[in-house]
Amino acid sequence: MPVLMLTARDAIGDRVRGLDLDADDYMTKPFALPELAARVRALVRRGAMGAELRLVHGPLTLDVAGRRAYVRGVVLDVAGREWGVLMLLLERVEKVVSKDAFIDALTRLEDELTPNAIEVYISRLRSKLDPAGIRIRTVRGFGYMLEEFKG
Repeated sequence: MPVLMLTARDAIGDRVRGLDLDADDYMTKPFALPELAARVRALVRRGAMGAELRLVHGPLTLDVAGRRAYVRGVVLDVAGREWGVLMLLLERVEKVVSKDAFIDALTRLEDELTPNAIEVYISRLRSKLDPAGIRIRTVRGFGYMLEEFKG
């Protein structure tokens, strides 16, 4: 779902942070109603174009718009933050993702997330993906990576 941040915070740092926290657009108050309407229409158009986005990794398929994961066509139960961890790994197959990168990608302004929590999410995902031959490798001192599927 597209996100438009509408706020009185107009400093460049606030705008950058909002966009880095996954907002699709950012507007500051006061605003003109026609501009708001145009931005909403643009977000809806862009959202409709990406509605069919699927990521595939061997037997794993992620329906990004539907926020559903499948292994060999069978629905995989993936909780909210597990989904975020899995998405980040799939976006960077064969590249190491640090715990700090996971934390930065998964937290909002008011949230807290610890490196130990990342370990828990990785462990849960491993137990769900290992039977399908999908491996998340620990790179000691650096982070985790999703290995290329060799099924």
